[in-house]
Amino acid sequence: MTKLQMSASAGILALAMALTACGNSTSDPEATTDTEVSTEATTSADERPTKEALLARFDDALAGAQATNGPGSPAMWTLADEDTTIHIFGTVHLLRPDLEWRSEAFDTAFANADTVVFEVDMKSEEAQRAIATDFLARGMYQDGRTLKGVLNDEDEAVISAAFDSLGVPIDAMNTFEPWMASVNLGVMQLVNDGYDPNSGVETVLESEAVAAGKSFGYLESISQQADAFDLLPEDEQISILYETALLLEESPRMLDLLVDEWADGDVNGIATLVANPDGYGFTDAAYQSLLVVRNEAWVPQIEAMLEEPGSVFIAVGAGHLAGPDSVITMLRDKGYTIEGP
Repeated sequence: MTKLQMSASAGILALAMALTACGNSTSDPEATTDTEVSTEATTSADERPTKEALLARFDDALAGAQATNGPGSPAMWTLADEDTTIHIFGTVHLLRPDLEWRSEAFDTAFANADTVVFEVDMKSEEAQRAIATDFLARGMYQDGRTLKGVLNDEDEAVISAAFDSLGVPIDAMNTFEPWMASVNLGVMQLVNDGYDPNSGVETVLESEAVAAGKSFGYLESISQQADAFDLLPEDEQISILYETALLLEESPRMLDLLVDEWADGDVNGIATLVANPDGYGFTDAAYQSLLVVRNEAWVPQIEAMLEEPGSVFIAVGAGHLAGPDSVITMLRDKGYTIEGP
């Protein structure tokens, strides 16, 4: 696999998060410290891919994705036995507020659900504490190093210019590890362009589920989700941050096109574009950490849901439900009959 083929989706972790992880809000730059530590940059001097090369690769992957079509609404699957029905729905965690994505089949399945299951609890008081102690803390250096200290001069120039374009000096991000800086940079750009975490599928469904008195379940802890990002090798985190910065202005357009595939229910298109080992979506390590490992952990939990009678509605990032290592594929490989694409 070439170095270019291993580059992250659009170079931005925020795009990956839109389909794979629920942490959509950015951190407050004013809440970070600005302590400078004299640390020698550890970034590799390997040649970075150009913006033109990354965009060309995205366009090639997009052409493959657009060669297939879905039914015209986001995909949903059904797994059932004698007394349990489980609907599995792929989501996008932040969307433009004016996008209409609901279908009659979706509304019926959600209305009939006794329990709604998300990737992670983001709203309870306990979850808010965990976000501060587990997610945000893991994204900040605890050993005296700084973001600028691990960047070489060329990378810092590109990354600093990207933060400046959003009115946030890189010094305000200096305590963040590269993956957290990438998330903040990418999400800030998307929000500035009109994407809204409050319009994301989970946020909308949670409000409705609370009003309807439904029960909730979660597939992983905030700590586990943070590990999926935090345990990526630092040089890979830096590469992702660099590419996030390099393609920052392009990221809303790129997510628009990815959302088009999702809204059409084109599962094969999502798989072609991002959710496969050789696709444009992830580096090798990120693909394993953000998708495969987590999917493997979720499958036995979904199997266990069949042991309790009732109706369950599972809503997780669409990237987890497409491609050769998806939750759906893993369940089918274990012999389960699942209705859906």
